[in-house]
Amino acid sequence: MKIFTTLILPLLALFYSVASSAEIKFKINGADGDAEDNIEIYLDNLDAPKNANDDDYLSEVVNSTQTALRVFGFYQSSVDITVTDKSNDQLVTLDIVVGPVTVIDISDIELKGAGKDLSDFKQLIETFELSKGDPLLHANYESAKGGLKSIARRYGFFDATFEKARVDVSSLTNSANVYLWFNTGPRYLFGELLFDAPIVAEKNIISLRSFEVGDPFDTRKLGFFNSDLNETGYFKSISILPDFNEKDGLQVPLNVVASMQPEDSFNAGFGYSTDEGIRGKFRWVRPWVTQWGHSVEGNVVASIPKQEASLTYKIPLEDPIYNYMSVQTGYKLVEQNDTDTTQFLVGFSRHWRFSNQWERTAFIRYEHEQGLQGQEDFSTSLIIPGVSFSRTRTKGGINATWGDRLMTSLEVSNEWWLSSDDLIKIYGQAKYLRTYSGHQFVGSIELGAIQTSSIYNVPSSMRFFTGGDQSVRGFGYESIAPEDDDGYLLGGKYLTVASLEYRFPVADNWKIALFSDIGTATDDFSEVMSSSAGMGVVWASPVGPVRLYVAKPITNEIDSFAIHFMIGPEL
Repeated sequence: MKIFTTLILPLLALFYSVASSAEIKFKINGADGDAEDNIEIYLDNLDAPKNANDDDYLSEVVNSTQTALRVFGFYQSSVDITVTDKSNDQLVTLDIVVGPVTVIDISDIELKGAGKDLSDFKQLIETFELSKGDPLLHANYESAKGGLKSIARRYGFFDATFEKARVDVSSLTNSANVYLWFNTGPRYLFGELLFDAPIVAEKNIISLRSFEVGDPFDTRKLGFFNSDLNETGYFKSISILPDFNEKDGLQVPLNVVASMQPEDSFNAGFGYSTDEGIRGKFRWVRPWVTQWGHSVEGNVVASIPKQEASLTYKIPLEDPIYNYMSVQTGYKLVEQNDTDTTQFLVGFSRHWRFSNQWERTAFIRYEHEQGLQGQEDFSTSLIIPGVSFSRTRTKGGINATWGDRLMTSLEVSNEWWLSSDDLIKIYGQAKYLRTYSGHQFVGSIELGAIQTSSIYNVPSSMRFFTGGDQSVRGFGYESIAPEDDDGYLLGGKYLTVASLEYRFPVADNWKIALFSDIGTATDDFSEVMSSSAGMGVVWASPVGPVRLYVAKPITNEIDSFAIHFMIGPEL
């Protein structure tokens, strides 16, 4: 009996209380759109009683509804409530008269302090929807305040404050006076770099700094600095943090907190494409070889048709990311289509990156290649100086929504400097990705030309082939090129490829793609260009875009479909 009174009765009471509590639902009349949505949010935050017919609860419903409407400038709203009992729930009907919207009569926005003439502040103020005659929307008011504080933080106005930030509303005239008096205060300056412990990479850290001691503070420059330091590969972790406790006047010192990478690091990975099938990669890096920040990296990449190994030694000059020299050596075997070759190379490169994000590489390499292309044996030994320019820009992270990649190169070989043959090769590529309201457009073009007395004097790796995942879809990988009399691929002197793709959203992170490709690798442009069209699906996955296409060749009398599957970045 004691167990019944102490345990069973409370449980039965709780069960009866839960069972007898009706669910409260709302019906809103007289408000729609964002105003209705905001009312629902406010009402959802109320604690529901057992019975909606409660004066205190209904008073809270009215107050919450009117508060939600004030956000949109409705200060004269009225709310009538009706409660209807049903079998398992109660329906609370709100009949709302929103009343007239409150309009801004006085807009008093004032900027003071050292930053009052900064263009970013002026441009931001021009975007405020707080002018005389505008409806009073509290979201616009809060956005204006947040925007001013955000710009102040970016440019080092750390003492910025609102001398006056107020909205006065007159219920009688349905008007409002908005006051925003923002004083930026002084602008702080970059101070010295302070290292928490001795570090061998101190010189390389300083070389990547894009500002000097005494320059005006800019958190974006500091962010780029942090990002560049992480890209060096020297550090397991590194952060540059302003220390306001140790500031000297307006100068803020920067604490460098870093830990170095282990002496050696290794990683391996696998991928797949319909061009090469399964592809494996092994990478070894020794990020810090000497006290001057030299590094060495080795790579082995293997698929069924291609195997290659390379070793690169990197020597920082002005800095370790944008201005450095590298020495490369590599060995490559290719057995695919009508190509069966081996290639050895060694080269020296000088790398620069300009402030406009263009990268320039001047190089000279020795390349020996031999094997079989089609039915023709060849062997070449070339000394090739050259130069390339490239730029890649992206926005949107691993699943880019905007970006472009531009690249051009010039390579020259001549018997004057002991090459086996004379040739000049020019190549250019452009690819663009743009997104508008979820709809995506991808366009690309490739152009190339080789000046030579005979294509047989050009090593197979420098000849032009096209077709496959990254060029003219619907055709086999590098299957488009001039052929000999027996139908074996030889490779061409000229390359022209263009592609246009449109993607429209069908679900979160999913798009359907429609595309058309056209291109050729040729010696004289006498043949019809190969073209194709098709469709596919693109998934913005957590590891980057996953693309699956079905392509149908239009030319070359090929009556079949090809499937192309790719994982990895677009640019």
